[in-house]
Amino acid sequence: MFDNHTDELKWIIFIVSAIGGFLAMMDSNTVNVALFEIAQNFEISLSQAQWAVTAYILILSTFLTLFGKLNDLISRKNLYALGYLVFALGAFLNTLSFNLLSLILARIVQALGASILLSNNYAIISSVFKGNKRARALGFSTALMALAGMSGPMVGGFLMHYVTWRAIFIPSIVIGLIGAYFSKKYIPEIVHKSEFKFDYLGMVLQLVAILSMLLVISKGHDWGFLSNRVIALSIIFVIFAILFYIREKSISYPVVNFELFKSKVFTYGNFALLIAYFALFTNALLFPYYTQEILKVSPLMTAVLILPFSVMFMLMALLNGKLSKKLHSSILMTTGTVLIVLGYIIFTTIGEKLTYINIILAQALIGAGSGCYQPSVNALIVSIAPMGKMGIASGILAMFRNVGMLLGISISVSIFDFAKNYYTKQGFNYADSFIAAYHWAIYWAIISGIVCIVLSYMSHKAYKKEKV
Repeated sequence: MFDNHTDELKWIIFIVSAIGGFLAMMDSNTVNVALFEIAQNFEISLSQAQWAVTAYILILSTFLTLFGKLNDLISRKNLYALGYLVFALGAFLNTLSFNLLSLILARIVQALGASILLSNNYAIISSVFKGNKRARALGFSTALMALAGMSGPMVGGFLMHYVTWRAIFIPSIVIGLIGAYFSKKYIPEIVHKSEFKFDYLGMVLQLVAILSMLLVISKGHDWGFLSNRVIALSIIFVIFAILFYIREKSISYPVVNFELFKSKVFTYGNFALLIAYFALFTNALLFPYYTQEILKVSPLMTAVLILPFSVMFMLMALLNGKLSKKLHSSILMTTGTVLIVLGYIIFTTIGEKLTYINIILAQALIGAGSGCYQPSVNALIVSIAPMGKMGIASGILAMFRNVGMLLGISISVSIFDFAKNYYTKQGFNYADSFIAAYHWAIYWAIISGIVCIVLSYMSHKAYKKEKV
């Protein structure tokens, strides 16, 4: 269909498509650095402020499947342009937010736009490029995603240092409007005439189950784990989780195909991914909070201290392709998780004084481990899926990854808040209570990493049996 398009035009389409995914990923990382100032500005706690991140990931994850299917039903150029516009609108509303609720609502709008962009950027690129050029283009797009993780904190830290936290959303407004224009101008008009079936009920059941679980985790220590609200939400979670499972088993077009979990490799791999993100996202909000609250460094310096993670992640992700030719994915998964655990062990040594060597080494180890782990687990999970079900397997993988992010943030912040309150009541001063609580959250990350190592090893053993 695109054979008559010049290479120059194809790469213009690539840029327009890839920047959409880059923008959506960069924004989620940018906000992490800003949460400390947001909490101060709105006079709220970190556990409340984290909902600005949690709501974004929750909505983004929930709607990925829907917008991915819409990609084949309506005009791709119109849908992608809409994604840019909705994302820009959400960013604009963020700059006007006056309390936590208005910020969360603006983040939800932005997440809807991000979901459109992330669910369709690879499809657009794949439809334009063929053969080796397609692999090359998809590789470049993946590299841009990694770059988004690296540049997000730097952009956010720079803008906060010289302007204000609200300024971190301005690039998204400008790029979003420009992206919408070029999407309408260059992205091909593609509509596949096919029957559209989507499990809306399953999506709602999944959303309610995950949201109720997150509320129990994040608010349980404030409300009391035996309070009526927590008990009610726990019951809602169990009921909706069961209804979701029954629903998905009974229809021919499920959001989650549970038949794939008959493979032990698939099961162990996905749960290893879920728990790996418990560890990886322990520091996503707590580290910027620690550097700005205890070390008293600027948001820009915070971004610099995060940089070793991003650099090592990108380097190891690029090397992963060569390493995978010599080592099986499950071996690389185990190695990556060991590096992550070692990095967090070093984090248990940090205190009230800034120790550059410890922080840089810890961030570099966790980044290298993540760059080794994530591409390997993705390859393992998708490769074990039967032909014709790789797309479904990818969707399940994305769901486990995003739920891991959500739980990683909520559980680590809850542990931190509970421990900080405990030590404060015991008479510790603020800084000592903060450091002790931060270490508790780090211990949780280490335990999660150890469990992930076990699951990665089990997936390796299962792989050898299933391939016999």
